[in-house]
Amino acid sequence: MIYGMGVVKGMLLTLKHVFRPAITVNYPEQQREVPARARTNLLWFEERCTGCSTCAQACPDGCILVETSPREDGTLNIERYEIDFRICMYCGLCTEACPYQAIQAGGRYNDAVYIFENMYRDRNALTKEAQEYLSGTNGMYPNGQQQDSEPLLTSMPTARSRVNVSGLGESTGPQRLQGRHNSPIPIAPKNED
Repeated sequence: MIYGMGVVKGMLLTLKHVFRPAITVNYPEQQREVPARARTNLLWFEERCTGCSTCAQACPDGCILVETSPREDGTLNIERYEIDFRICMYCGLCTEACPYQAIQAGGRYNDAVYIFENMYRDRNALTKEAQEYLSGTNGMYPNGQQQDSEPLLTSMPTARSRVNVSGLGESTGPQRLQGRHNSPIPIAPKNED
């Protein structure tokens, strides 16, 4: 057995990697291109939001706060919209749940702050970030739409929206498919032997 063979193999491996180009990036000076579907910081676009609070209901962390009041025309006035990024895990469920794509992932990914409370953003801060993003991309949303285009309906209505709000009367639950048996499944009577 030859002693020192392990050291020689290790040195050869090291010398082999010395002449390869570096795969790291000098981060502050150079930044990698962020993929289109990356879960970066959330952007809230006030002009698309209807105040339905579907994003707040879908959030498992409870970091989105939406307060609305009804208008005379039947729409909702958004009084408060806040996101607490201190507890957000960037799962993207709020972006998938929003039927009008008012909240989208695509903001800056270097969201380091010196004061921890700055991670809590209210309506004004969120609107400012969204406007900065739109001005930097010539009015292009993260999903690829132009700012003047109509928002796409991307998700189905929630189960909560199909129930009568007052709690009285019948719900307008899931629609029955044509050609399906619409009566409940018959239950066999119990035998009392």
